Amino acid sequence: MAARLVLLAALAVAIAGCGGGSHAAGTTVPDCVKKARATAMARLNGDIAALRFAAKQPAKSRLLGGPAANHATDRFLLDLATAPITNLVRNRLIDHAASAIVGACQQCFQALEAERPIPAIAHDGRQKIPGCAKKP
Repeated sequence: MAARLVLLAALAVAIAGCGGGSHAAGTTVPDCVKKARATAMARLNGDIAALRFAAKQPAKSRLLGGPAANHATDRFLLDLATAPITNLVRNRLIDHAASAIVGACQQCFQALEAERPIPAIAHDGRQKIPGCAKKP
């Protein structure tokens, strides 16, 4: 009985500590970053919708895909590279894009997989947002 109480107390302490990291004063995100991120996310979500549409278009080869799939993939990768978003968000958007195009264009899928920021995520690679003085 006492072991269960100790286990429950330890579990409650562990759960209470999740997500409760300390935030230093003055680490708010500047408005220019919020606006740039919102614009970039809207553009990237539109690109993912274009990938879904392009995947439904006829193509001669599932390996190379059609012109619509190639163009949509290129546009997504360009917008992704210039977006002021974190690497975790970048990785998740690649998940959505890859799932949209996987059956229609194998080379497009491989291009998306090659752009994953896995080393940067592993080493907490934070990037500066161009045009803003503060980090995100």
